[in-house]
Amino acid sequence: MTLSYVVYPLEKGFIHNWLVAGPQSISPGRPLVALSEEEKRQIVASFADERSGITRQPVECGPLQEGKFKIGAYEGEWSYYRCLEDHWVDHSQAVAGGAYLRSWAYTQLVSSEARAVTFTLITAGVADVWVNEERVFQWAPLSDVPVESSFTVDLREGANDVLVRFGGIADPDALLVMALRVEGDGIQVQIPTLIPALERRNDLERVFNQVYLDRDVYAAGQEVYLHWPDWIEKEVYQDVRFQTTTGRIYGQAEAVGEPGQALFLGDSVSLLEGPYHAFLMPRAWEMYDTHIRVTKKLPAWVMGRNRFSDGPYGSIEERRQEALIDAARREEDLFAEIAKMALGRWKQVDRQVIFRALESIQRQEIASERQLLGLLGAVGRFGSKPDFPRWIKKEIKAGVVENAFPVEVPPVDSSLMPAESASFLRAVCQILAGQLYPEATFQPLGITGHMLRKRGEASALAWMKEHGRWGFTGWDAPEIYADTLTALAFLVDLARTEAVWELGSVLMDKIFFSLALNSFRGVFGSTRGWATTWSLKSGYLEATSGITRLMWGMGVFNRHIAGTVSLACMRKYELPPIFADIAAGLPGEMWSREQQGCAARAVNKVTYRTPDAMLSSAQDYHPGERGAREHIWQATLGPQAPVFVNHPGCAQENDIHTPNFWLGNGVLPRVAQWKDALIALYKLPADVRMPFTHAYFPTRSFDEYALQGNAAFARQGEGYLALIAVNGMQIADSGRTAYRELRSEGLENIWLCQLGRAALDGDFASFQQKVLAAPLHVDGQQVRWETIRGEVLTFGWEGPFVVNGEEQPLHGFLHFDNPFTQTPLPCEKMEVRTEDYLLRLDFGDEAE
Repeated sequence: MTLSYVVYPLEKGFIHNWLVAGPQSISPGRPLVALSEEEKRQIVASFADERSGITRQPVECGPLQEGKFKIGAYEGEWSYYRCLEDHWVDHSQAVAGGAYLRSWAYTQLVSSEARAVTFTLITAGVADVWVNEERVFQWAPLSDVPVESSFTVDLREGANDVLVRFGGIADPDALLVMALRVEGDGIQVQIPTLIPALERRNDLERVFNQVYLDRDVYAAGQEVYLHWPDWIEKEVYQDVRFQTTTGRIYGQAEAVGEPGQALFLGDSVSLLEGPYHAFLMPRAWEMYDTHIRVTKKLPAWVMGRNRFSDGPYGSIEERRQEALIDAARREEDLFAEIAKMALGRWKQVDRQVIFRALESIQRQEIASERQLLGLLGAVGRFGSKPDFPRWIKKEIKAGVVENAFPVEVPPVDSSLMPAESASFLRAVCQILAGQLYPEATFQPLGITGHMLRKRGEASALAWMKEHGRWGFTGWDAPEIYADTLTALAFLVDLARTEAVWELGSVLMDKIFFSLALNSFRGVFGSTRGWATTWSLKSGYLEATSGITRLMWGMGVFNRHIAGTVSLACMRKYELPPIFADIAAGLPGEMWSREQQGCAARAVNKVTYRTPDAMLSSAQDYHPGERGAREHIWQATLGPQAPVFVNHPGCAQENDIHTPNFWLGNGVLPRVAQWKDALIALYKLPADVRMPFTHAYFPTRSFDEYALQGNAAFARQGEGYLALIAVNGMQIADSGRTAYRELRSEGLENIWLCQLGRAALDGDFASFQQKVLAAPLHVDGQQVRWETIRGEVLTFGWEGPFVVNGEEQPLHGFLHFDNPFTQTPLPCEKMEVRTEDYLLRLDFGDEAE
């Protein structure tokens, strides 16, 4: 077929249009856990090759076979890739068992004359660059963050082939990214293609980048529509499928793509819960007859028939049954099989899921601690029942004794599991295994079960006492709380040493108090020290939502079933009713200060809650430093209506990137909050990759919203919210963040958040008028704001936080300081009190 070319400009000097292939995953034949720098370099060196291995012309394939290539046993295929505003080709992924990954990116640079130019390569792992088939650069920074290096390249007049091979070690996360900047005028980018209908191809590419889904998460009863912007310039016919990420199609339609068109793709209640995407493509016949293969995926999460509960209901026994039935219907999850055991559905237990869990443990995969805990707990809880399959007992014992406990290394923090909870799960697994098989010799440790149990008990007691006294470094992280409660559920029910299960039940009480205190109508809307992208976008996807639904009837059962199932199986713990009272009780206002963690990374946080909304933030938390997974502040109007602002670390939403587009902060802000009013100051360096801040503002989840100048307003029920960006803001009206993103440009910026209530502020229009009329004076990074409550807040990048002329502390809070308890840090003893209940907790030495 005839080779054609699609021409593009450089974007701020960066190449944005590539043909890419990979990643190729190569197993090194051993677990890749806690590698030293030298070990990493040895692995990288073992895969080094000065040859690119690409011997055929890379092309955007028309006919299917034309874009393929082989390197050894690996068969790759070129596909078109358009970079986002961070300029990266991103192939980052997690490999639970570890691997070496490598990818390829190819394009052509067309120069108006022969010249020497400067290339700047940005990557994190290892990279080789070939220009016109000559390797011109090799680099292996092996960094945790992308870094750059510049070098000079000679370009000839006309087209120049540019090939980049970039790789990295997945242990288990691989930050596999690459960007290339070219300094020079008169240079264009071109992609070789075998697609003959170039105008049609380019029309599809342009439109596919403009269409959008209007929300990220679809609750039960909500319909899924694909939208075209009102201002779209050209109508382009296309096919659209709504399908799972594994390719199962639930909806398909043809569309012309008229301006303002909304195309129905499905109803949430008719779909299974899980991740989906709208898959945009040419007409099906075009894929085969004219070989046009431009496509686009827009991700979404569908909740199916699972509905959110914003108030208590039923008894614990009714909810226990409901939770187990919900979990048992799920697929490919060990804890679904445990739920079947608890329900007595022995014939439905899937043998293959059990075997895959054992294989994960044998390969020492990251996060296999959850699998090990589930298997050991299943034997501990159900092993004596006559229906418990003997084969499960046999396989679990063999797998656990032979290789479940390797020589210990520090747990690795990854997108698959936080390290803070992984170490506790490991200790609990040691206790349970030692109790089940006391006389066995565990390999490769070479110790008996008795000794393993003692080791686990010592580690678990130390961990529980530290977290009981000081709280969590990853404060209020749903994933860490869920993992911890999963382990505690087994520990309290099955541990035979009184000091262990007793302290476990006390820590469980304390975690439930934190969940209840920082929740709004079933949504755990707290600032947090370890977050995931999807859970930030919706309370429906929080890892603790199923747990709180079980324990006090508020939340939703979702894919995070390990903690829910483990707690539903418990028989030796009874939830103190005081926590349900705190979670469900909605006084006119609740103001809480907390300090969690110790030493340099301690956090001082506040939460303000009314019957209509909640606002939570970390005060003055390391402003100006690089962030990671910390979620610094959030307002919550409902399960689908969280609002927050961050400085994006990149344009990706993959959780391997910490920070990413919504998760964490590239540069941490300086934040201060006084009850229902918050000030967030952002100060970015001149060379920052993403020179803006933005708000997650899901307009379709609000009952009403309005944009006025540099302010945005939202109403949900009788709760109101106002956001003000001093630099102004613009709402995204097309593409992947349409009607969810408010963007504000500028290296220095100030965002203000004000909550309101119909009971205090009248109707929604009156609230807006009050906010806009409130006096506000800004001088650089210094702000003086008189809120709608008549309180004058003064705050800057440096100096104190002043309210009505009185300095307010931003550090040194008590562990908890709220209407229910005043507890110092460290927490030796704790009293939680309401009008009807009093609960005492003890983390002192005598607790052992």
